[in-house]
Amino acid sequence: MTRILLCCALVLLAASCGTGAETVSEEEGPGAGPFTGTFADALWTVIAFAVLAVVLGAVAWKPLLRGLNARSSLIERQLKQAETSRRRAEHLLEDYKQQGHTTVLQAAEQAQRHYQRILEQTREEVLALRQRAHEEIENARAAAVEDLWKQTGEIVLRVGSEVLGRALNPQDNQRLIDEAVARIRQDGGL
Repeated sequence: MTRILLCCALVLLAASCGTGAETVSEEEGPGAGPFTGTFADALWTVIAFAVLAVVLGAVAWKPLLRGLNARSSLIERQLKQAETSRRRAEHLLEDYKQQGHTTVLQAAEQAQRHYQRILEQTREEVLALRQRAHEEIENARAAAVEDLWKQTGEIVLRVGSEVLGRALNPQDNQRLIDEAVARIRQDGGL
């Protein structure tokens, strides 16, 4: 139906253009006004334009406007979705920044605790080594003092046996060593 109306409008338009060209007089020439036709030509032109406007309105404008409105609403929805996505992305970025900051702080605290634990273990090991070394030195000193006392006692016995001119048996020898050591200790010796 719309095609038929469109064809009729085009035929009428062509007919009006043809009749308008025949009415132009040769004596008016190129300086004539914009519309040189008769009232009938003007009426047919207005009717053809009205029919064309109605046909184009029904055939072209309504679908064109529907398409433009659909496109406009689609773009509007996409803009709203993009804005929502942007806000969500900003929120996620802020959350991830906060999580990253928290993770860094936790790692720093854990590293500090680990450092303190290692430092404390090292202190304990140094104290234990120092205590062991002190005990070993004390044991070595006590063994050296004991050995010195024995050597001193043996020297005293040898000197005593040379002075007295007689040899002592092992029991007398040990008894004299013990007495000499006891006397030296009492006098404030080693």
